[in-house]
Amino acid sequence: MTLSQLDIIQLLAGYHSLLLCLALAARKRLRGLMVLVGTFGLHMLTNLGVSEGYLGPELDITSAFGLVYGPAFYFFVLGIVEQDRRFDWRDLVHLLPALIIAAWQPAPPVPYVFGLPSLVIYITLACRLLLRHGRQSPQFRSDSAAISLSWVLHALIAFAVLAALDILREVARLADLGLSDDLALSLVIISVTTLMTAMFVRARQHDDLKGALPALDIEPVVEETGHADYEPVFQRINTLLVEEENWREPRLSLAEVASKLRISQRDASRAINLHSGQSFSRYVNRFRIAEVDRLMADPDNHRRTVIELAHEAGFNSKSAFNRIYRDETGRTPTQAFQAHKSC
Repeated sequence: MTLSQLDIIQLLAGYHSLLLCLALAARKRLRGLMVLVGTFGLHMLTNLGVSEGYLGPELDITSAFGLVYGPAFYFFVLGIVEQDRRFDWRDLVHLLPALIIAAWQPAPPVPYVFGLPSLVIYITLACRLLLRHGRQSPQFRSDSAAISLSWVLHALIAFAVLAALDILREVARLADLGLSDDLALSLVIISVTTLMTAMFVRARQHDDLKGALPALDIEPVVEETGHADYEPVFQRINTLLVEEENWREPRLSLAEVASKLRISQRDASRAINLHSGQSFSRYVNRFRIAEVDRLMADPDNHRRTVIELAHEAGFNSKSAFNRIYRDETGRTPTQAFQAHKSC
């Protein structure tokens, strides 16, 4: 048996994807990504089996895979966004359309008629979850920049581009423009495999940082009423941070502060929003910036680097620190440090 270049790439893509699945098996919050990667791997191996004749027409279920990608991507996002989300057998109902198509095996374009609307619906729902996470994370985490999910949106855009290129591949082949269909498809498969591997790495990092948020709808809006009710709560929060310097903890969360004071996260967030006019993240980061400025002004620190001072103050990301410092002070940390050294 001689395998073509395309066959070898599909075999390697399928094998690699299944290895990623095994690595994700112990990550409960990443079960959606495991399904997404596993679906791609099985898709590649099924394509290979059909093209090589190992799978007969009755087992050609390649058209059903398109109905799995949408739900899998949605549940992947759901797992990394919602802290309280638990997956169970009832979620399998989302795979029912794919199972119907696999059993029915209708000819094109029937699978696409069902698959495209399904994909659009699930991607829309996933994007809503991502936007909510981006809006809420500064209310719950002082390191909101570290748990940003903008990379998921970038991955989604990359998938859309690859899908468009795959459609272009089909059109080019039909138009007989002299392009190698196998080569074009190979490049698409390699690109998707690379993209899923990158998602695997970033998703594990996000899971390690416990970036999923509670299912509390806390809006970053400063209310006009109720200041007096929350003033004692805010004073307790402020005293805690000043006396214990909790802001030095890079991953300080609203949940930790609320737990120490034995108040709800909602009350803690509302008190901070009302009396500081800021999100939890910005409120904590102002303590850190003040500490960085104090360290910069100390001549004993003038031989140290800016990032060393930032880490001592509780920042754990150079890029996030540079952006936050510039937004708060109007100048870069390097400019500020040079100014202190010249005094």
